[in-house]
Amino acid sequence: MAKAKLDTSISDSAANTFLKDSADRATLWCEKVTGLHLLKTKTGGSWRYRYTDPRGKRKTATVGRYPAMKPQQAAEKAMGWRNDDVDVLAEKAEKKALAISQEQRAAHRTLKAYLDGPYTRYQSRRSAGDGTLAILRSNFENLLDRDMASLTRADIHTWQADKEKKGRAHATLKRAYGALRTLLKQAIVDGVLDENPLQHVSLEKPLDSERARELRERRESTRRLLTKDELAAFHNGLDAFSEEIRQGRRNSRKHGKPHLPDLDNVAFPHWFIPFAKLSLFTGMRPGDLYSLQWQSELNPTFGRLTKTPEKTKHHGEDKAARVEMDLPPQAMAVVKSWWEQNGKPDSGLVFPSPVTGKRMDKNAHDKPWRRVKRLGGLPDDLTLYALRHHFISSLVAAGVPLFAVAKLAGHKSVAMIESHYGHLCPDAAKDILREFGASVEQREAV
Repeated sequence: MAKAKLDTSISDSAANTFLKDSADRATLWCEKVTGLHLLKTKTGGSWRYRYTDPRGKRKTATVGRYPAMKPQQAAEKAMGWRNDDVDVLAEKAEKKALAISQEQRAAHRTLKAYLDGPYTRYQSRRSAGDGTLAILRSNFENLLDRDMASLTRADIHTWQADKEKKGRAHATLKRAYGALRTLLKQAIVDGVLDENPLQHVSLEKPLDSERARELRERRESTRRLLTKDELAAFHNGLDAFSEEIRQGRRNSRKHGKPHLPDLDNVAFPHWFIPFAKLSLFTGMRPGDLYSLQWQSELNPTFGRLTKTPEKTKHHGEDKAARVEMDLPPQAMAVVKSWWEQNGKPDSGLVFPSPVTGKRMDKNAHDKPWRRVKRLGGLPDDLTLYALRHHFISSLVAAGVPLFAVAKLAGHKSVAMIESHYGHLCPDAAKDILREFGASVEQREAV
């Protein structure tokens, strides 16, 4: 049996006529549903419902907008409230407060909030705590803004697949995932989570040897020397980017912003320029450049670089790798100019955020790097990490002992260098033997 329509004295035509002829804030009352009325506003009509709450106070609640909500719909909604004796505004306030409370709790449950807050305090009391925090931040960057309670099996398997495509070993992924599960267990102890959402979630089996080899070969194809044309394009791109920034500032100063600093009289108009050059001349990882400190790690007076790579800090101070390098002249020139440009600081980040003065996001270089590549004509898929690969490849190809290469690159052993750059050694050995033979012949001729 069809539900009978609720009768209302306000029809569509009556509502339209009222809104057309009446002044703002005028009211048209429904004679058949007590408390229901149509209020004329500047933007149209608003259905309202007036009622008395349990304490005897008169209140008015919004039912809906007209003409989006028709008279019949407004009448049914208002009558439902009246029949149920609902304190509409109190109920709305309660729902809003509950929603805010749930939203606030979810914000506190994000992986980043817990990691940066309670878990950092917890790990600060443990000998390898800094390393554990570094593993979590570097491996789960895409999950940092997620509510920990909402993590699923699909999230972990997607994360695993993404890391495998980038060449991460299964043992490395197991260690990182183990650190995440330990964090979730501690979140339960701290009362942040009621239960572990990943309690029964395991990593998928390692890739079979053929697939692993395919990914390794694809990854190793990027570990190479840059060509002469690519190096020229890199420097040309930086020069063009520098001039583009300077020209933009000239225009701004000329058209209403003379207070902005003049960039024509500084060595580097943008932080990315010395950042990229140091990456090329020292082979430093982007993450290590972001955390690099004046004086304690980079001494511009003596041209000395001493740095514990971020990715090895979790091994502890005694076992972590350590880069110790006397800067080559080209790098020294960049460092000294950038140091002087920044007022010769005694401490602090070498590349702080121009906005906050704090450490920049790990992807801050993406936008300027894309611009440099376009301006210089470099391949779109060339990553900034290619500069590090070029640095290591150049040393290996030049016949520098692999142990020395490993130390300069921030590795504890030569295993990774042999595995990923060893293909460059045979040609270097040929060149060395050829030079050796030539020198012997010269001595014999004498």
